[in-house]
Amino acid sequence: MMNSYDNQADTRRPLPTRLRIQQAVALPPLPRRSQDLLQLLSDPQLNILALVEVIEQTPALAARILGVANSAFFRSTVPVRSLSDAVMRILGLNLVRDLSLSLILSQPFDVCRCRGFEPMRYWRHAVMTAVLAEMLAAVTTLPGEHTPSDAYLGGLLHSLGLLALVHVDPDGMSQVFAQSASRPELALSDIECEWFGFDHTTAGADIAFAWGLPDQVAAAMTHHRDPNCRGRYWPLVALVALAERASQTRLAGDAFAPDVADPPELLDLLGITPEVWQRVVKGWEARLARIDGLAGVLAGAAP
Repeated sequence: MMNSYDNQADTRRPLPTRLRIQQAVALPPLPRRSQDLLQLLSDPQLNILALVEVIEQTPALAARILGVANSAFFRSTVPVRSLSDAVMRILGLNLVRDLSLSLILSQPFDVCRCRGFEPMRYWRHAVMTAVLAEMLAAVTTLPGEHTPSDAYLGGLLHSLGLLALVHVDPDGMSQVFAQSASRPELALSDIECEWFGFDHTTAGADIAFAWGLPDQVAAAMTHHRDPNCRGRYWPLVALVALAERASQTRLAGDAFAPDVADPPELLDLLGITPEVWQRVVKGWEARLARIDGLAGVLAGAAP
């Protein structure tokens, strides 16, 4: 008996979908104010006062940043009433930069037309991955270009290509999500490849190239599903890969054993001992209850 996937097999459109993604990201996707903010965020000499000034002129982004600062994730005893207070007292320059970049880059994608896409689940996974990657970056003994801030941003944006697929082909992705629910033994990426001929990491690579994203972020978006990646930014990719797998396991509702890493050889490569891994994961798990509040703000829900 043929399932719904088999019935739809002749409607797969891998090449047009890929072209539509490339065309979509090649167009100017952002308002002028967002483009100005992106340019500011890319400045290595970023001034926190200038950042506050630009965000204040972008009401939607300012509201999201305030929502983040007032979320349960940060548990401030004194409510945050101004953007400057949020940036300087609660969040700090690096986190505001990373959150702003993530919100700006997700802004062009319309995800409302895709049945089965869950914005809250998407952002929960992104924040869970970002937080754990940042924690792991702080304890790795391997030298290289992978600051905790880079790891956090890489975790937040690692599956941005998924938003592109949802935006460009909502009907196709609705089928993919349905298949994922009925075939839990397969990774979402595998089903995407069956349907489109490529997965969201390929879409992410297209976005990163077209929008000129930082090389280290592009590497995380492109290679986080490949534990064998050994390019220039492979330590950052490995950190995001470890965090992504742990987050996926937790989201799936599976029992998570902090003494087991998947794949375990990455711990050795990163110079993270099993004891340190266990300690970091336990600390991460203690923060999971508060992640939903932050994910809700990023998803557009009430803080």
